[in-house]
Amino acid sequence: MFLGRYIHKVDSKGRLALPIRMREAGKGINYSEFIITKGIGGCIALFPVDKFENFLEGFNPEELSPEQGLNFYREVASWAHNVSVDGQGRINLPQLLIENVGLDEEVLVLGVVDWIEIWDPVKYNEHIEKSNTKYDEGAMEFFSSLIRGKRKNKQSEQEPSERSGE
Repeated sequence: MFLGRYIHKVDSKGRLALPIRMREAGKGINYSEFIITKGIGGCIALFPVDKFENFLEGFNPEELSPEQGLNFYREVASWAHNVSVDGQGRINLPQLLIENVGLDEEVLVLGVVDWIEIWDPVKYNEHIEKSNTKYDEGAMEFFSSLIRGKRKNKQSEQEPSERSGE
């Protein structure tokens, strides 16, 4: 699971040191191979190879028109590159992706649970400000669902006779 928010630098050769917590995603999982591609909203998306393959297999192009589906596959596949983590924990960002999303030396690296996003920090803040989704609205639903889930679990743990008051 990829979590956290980090400011890192891209060197003159396009190399980015991945935060160690993103290379070691917990439960003994160490990632050394990723698929990097164009993300949504002006970022670069970085996926462990297996998760990227699972996303592609789970994607249903029937939800799009035939032309949209074909164009999506063209775009996601043509921007995609395999990247390996080197001995110093760095990956090489393809120059075309750097130019496409307008990255400078300083980047924002975000953990997004199943993948990692790499943003220009200013563009990320602009993207969030323009978004119709506000954090507190999503957070309210998220945290409320956790509370509802705990209540349901407690009720299901009780014996039927305890729930009915018998």
